[in-house]
Amino acid sequence: MRARSSKGNVFVGNLPPDFSDERLAEAFDPYGIVLSAVVARDPSTGARLRYGFVDIATERAATQAITALDGVEIDGCKLNVKASEKKSGARKPGTGPARRPPFRPAAPRRTPIAAAEPPVLAETPALAETPALAETPARPAQSSVIAASLEEMGPPPRRDFEVTSKPARRKTPTFQVERRTLPRRG
Repeated sequence: MRARSSKGNVFVGNLPPDFSDERLAEAFDPYGIVLSAVVARDPSTGARLRYGFVDIATERAATQAITALDGVEIDGCKLNVKASEKKSGARKPGTGPARRPPFRPAAPRRTPIAAAEPPVLAETPALAETPALAETPARPAQSSVIAASLEEMGPPPRRDFEVTSKPARRKTPTFQVERRTLPRRG
């Protein structure tokens, strides 16, 4: 048995604007058992759209209905009837944005050997002559200061895994299955 889609196995396009679900089911009823017939509606306004889906019990009935009703004119509209196709990658409207692909960092850039050498800077005489800048002691990096203060504090106590009370164990049922032979038919 084939898997059924929830939208039906026959697509009906170019329906009249006032076409109801019941009339759609009645149009397909002579060809087989109609499991469902739905005229699509606009999700925001609820107005009927001009296409629908019909789910017919057997493939054979569906193909008969497609060949018989394709191109038939109802209420001045020429019907477009064909087998419903599942679209790969299609989403329902209103289900939210498409998922982003997972983040993949770019490959590291490789620099040529000549470019990796540090550039030679010319000594500026103004900085060398300034006594305040020459005698300034080097400060430790801010990250090392933060790391040292975190080591002094220690990790916080963990309480997310402690069990305050054990759940009561369920008792296993104590019953016996009676075994006896069945009488023979004679």
